[in-house]
Amino acid sequence: MAYIPKDATPSTVAAHRDATTAYDLDDRQDFVDARRGLIAPIDNSAYAYLADDAPCPHTVNPSLWRQSQVLHTGGLYEVVEGLYQVRNSEIANLTVVDGEDGLVIIDTMTSVEASRQALDLFREHVNDKPVVAVIYTHTHVDHYGGVKGIVDPADVAAGKVAIIAPGYEFEKHAIGENIIVGNAMSRRASYAFGSLLEPGARQTVTCGIGIGPGGPGRTVSYLPPTDLVTRTGERRELAGLEFEFLYAPDTEAPEEMHIWIPELKALTCAENAQHSLHNIQTLRGARTRDARNFARYLDETLERWGDDTEVHFGPHTWPVWGNEEVVEFLSSQRDTYKYIHDQALRMANKGYTAIEAAEILELPEGLGRKWYNRGYHGTVHHNVRAVFHKELGLWDGDPVTLHPLPPAESGRRYVDLIGADTILTEGRRAFEAGEYRWAVEILHKLVFAQPDNTEARELQADAYEQMGYQAEGPQWRGVFLTMARELREGVIEQTFSSVAGDIVLGMSVDLLFDYAAVRVVGDRAANCDLRIDFTFTDLDETWTMWVARGVLHARRGASDLAQLHLTGTKAALIATVLQPAHAGEALESGIVTAEGDRAVLATYASVLDELDKNFPIGVPERVGRAAAGGVGPSRHGVTIGNEASNTSSSSP
Repeated sequence: MAYIPKDATPSTVAAHRDATTAYDLDDRQDFVDARRGLIAPIDNSAYAYLADDAPCPHTVNPSLWRQSQVLHTGGLYEVVEGLYQVRNSEIANLTVVDGEDGLVIIDTMTSVEASRQALDLFREHVNDKPVVAVIYTHTHVDHYGGVKGIVDPADVAAGKVAIIAPGYEFEKHAIGENIIVGNAMSRRASYAFGSLLEPGARQTVTCGIGIGPGGPGRTVSYLPPTDLVTRTGERRELAGLEFEFLYAPDTEAPEEMHIWIPELKALTCAENAQHSLHNIQTLRGARTRDARNFARYLDETLERWGDDTEVHFGPHTWPVWGNEEVVEFLSSQRDTYKYIHDQALRMANKGYTAIEAAEILELPEGLGRKWYNRGYHGTVHHNVRAVFHKELGLWDGDPVTLHPLPPAESGRRYVDLIGADTILTEGRRAFEAGEYRWAVEILHKLVFAQPDNTEARELQADAYEQMGYQAEGPQWRGVFLTMARELREGVIEQTFSSVAGDIVLGMSVDLLFDYAAVRVVGDRAANCDLRIDFTFTDLDETWTMWVARGVLHARRGASDLAQLHLTGTKAALIATVLQPAHAGEALESGIVTAEGDRAVLATYASVLDELDKNFPIGVPERVGRAAAGGVGPSRHGVTIGNEASNTSSSSP
């Protein structure tokens, strides 16, 4: 039976009416710019309800509705002569620079299917020159995941195609982010990006910076860089054009860079500037970013190229044309990040906590009424809190939060003190009064104390739903509406895991063992004492791994103390390290050879946890599931005999 959300309440209708005073809804320039240069459309009929003249429904914040309408037209666009983009077939863009003797691709979208469709569209309508270089602007999967839809790995290996990326540690961050906490990040992303909801005015609208994360069954790929940019001012000549780079680490990604193409007077600041406020701390979960660095590198970009730039294009949303317009756009985005950073720390120095500061701080009108500074990816509220986290850490300074009770225990005590009926009564009163934040807070205690209390779950779902309808930020909307559905229907299974085959195969050996280490059940391995040597034949490397006192370590080189020595290719040994319980098949087939005590593998397997990608988020069932491991079958996407399985859907 199809899931049917409820309608907006009068309180939500009123909140949307009041919110419009903060928006300049008469400004339609974005609609003009986003349609400029369209050569060939992509079928986005699933989003037909977002037509430019469609009235805003009561179940969507008017600002988010406008942004989603701007985004709903997808296709191949000419930005300027020699520069093209395919936009809005998924969350990210594919940019094509048409050089004299080939094509340079800037960012590859998330999946092989999306990037192949985009390049085919370009070749059908423009030309079929070969791809001579791919540039990854930064370390996020929606900017490298489609690379194998663009180039043949054999051409990269043969030196026919360069892959250029920023920083000394691009691979560490690009792959590590998706692996080490990939299971948790994937689950959180499925809420934030609305991938467990259906397109529609009562469910997911758009991602705010792109039409959507894409459907299930997509293939995420990876090819390592062949050329790293590590200094501002470095240049490369590609396809007869000069590309100059500004290295901008610790901004929107740990490794990121801006690109200037002087012959085209074209600039991209990657995701450090786009038609939305970005995240200082992502809701999907990633390292907290430095808001001051956003401003610092945008200012440096203006200083270097601001006088000459005629167009700014990005890996999300649409371009900005004209020197005056580009300079104002970049200056305003720079000032927005600087304002959030400085004002958050001013409040911190006055003794405010992160939540208190986030409730007070708003952008001044000169920044806040700019559409490209609105919160379609990050929001001012959670970005202020992120600045506190970046600079001051997890504790807010109030002793009561230093050692709090876990939610289930806190909920039980609240219910014992107040009574379930009293909490339900107050939750119902708060809902009817439009006090949805208070309703979900007080009902959270009851839901965690009594997970089977259907009335409490339903009422909390109703409140979350209205919070989702009111949210301007699509990720807030996605989180609230997905939680409402989970409370009503139970855990919704996702098809995506960021721990995809190509990503796993791209791991360095040290990262492989780091990933294995975070799967060790500490108390189960507390009295363990095992050591295994691994020889990676295709890397000509031997590593020793040991588990003792609940901890897994690894070092380069063999050990005289190893109880078992395994030999094979990296692909085969990855599967053995991550799935030792299934290593017998590899040993029997000869993919992996062993010397020593094979029983050690069984001991090793017994201390590894299994990761359930469908764990619940806002209900307490996860507490029992997590105890001492054993939470279901492994879903890390790599199996003996199919070490490079790549199929998954993905979110950035």
